[in-house]
Amino acid sequence: MIGGILKLIGGLVVGVIAVGLAIGVLGMVFGLGVALLALTVKLLPLLLIGWVVVKLVQGGERRRALSSADQRWLDGRR
Repeated sequence: MIGGILKLIGGLVVGVIAVGLAIGVLGMVFGLGVALLALTVKLLPLLLIGWVVVKLVQGGERRRALSSADQRWLDGRR
C-alpha cells in the first residue's frame, strides 16, 4: 500500500516536471516568435527606406552596355 502511494507520488512529480518543461519550451518558442516579429516590425521601415534610396540612386544612372573589350574579356573567361 505504501509502495503504491509512493509510486503514485513519484509519477505525479515526474508528470509535473514534464508538463512544466513542455510549457517552458512552448513559452520560449512563443517568446522568440514575438521577438522576431517585433524586430521585423522595427526593421521593415528602415529596410524599405534603404531600398527606395538605392532605387532612386540607381535610377539616376543610365545602364551602360558592356564595351566590346569587356565583352571579349568575359567571353575569354569561359
